[in-house]
Amino acid sequence: MLPRSRLARLIWAASAVLLASATSVLAVRGARKPYAPSAPGYREQGPAGARVTVVEYSDFQCPACRLAVSPMKGLLALYGPELRLIYKHFPLTKAHERALPAARAAECAGQQGRFWDFHDLLYDKQAEWTPDASGRIFESYAKKLGMDLPTFQTCLKDPSVEALVTRDMREGNDHWVVSTPTFFINGKRFVGARQLSERGTIWVDQILKKK
Repeated sequence: MLPRSRLARLIWAASAVLLASATSVLAVRGARKPYAPSAPGYREQGPAGARVTVVEYSDFQCPACRLAVSPMKGLLALYGPELRLIYKHFPLTKAHERALPAARAAECAGQQGRFWDFHDLLYDKQAEWTPDASGRIFESYAKKLGMDLPTFQTCLKDPSVEALVTRDMREGNDHWVVSTPTFFINGKRFVGARQLSERGTIWVDQILKKK
């Protein structure tokens, strides 16, 4: 059995370590900036002042992401100006080798004001373009949407376009995104179309009921 004085010193030392650890955690938390998602304006829908912000991390080659398009549009229609959507690229490059080129193509469409049209077309035609390794099929989509084709082709070669995609991927990794689609509704995580359409709607209702 330890002498009482030594036991007291050990307890005091342990308490000091715990207190120091708690203080350091609080200091780190206090130093972190709150998550303030942003994207180029062409990847956003809804007013900036909306009470609910949905951040979507998605992959154009992901079948589950295609299934989430309809419920996401449903939320936008249901809540109107109360809801804002920010689309983030998160191509799962190891599993989907065409996802990154598709993200670059969508960015180039966005720079001509056609991001959401291209977004819908990529998901609608997912089975059509995924086997195409040439990238020419993206050019045919750009032409179909009435875009300036030479500008689109030049954009696809611009390294700054891929840098935008890479920035989204890095941000997703920082927020522990491991699968697609992943949604953050005012910071709360929902994974997949089912969670978005079921639990996500409940969460949005709870947010909007608060004063």
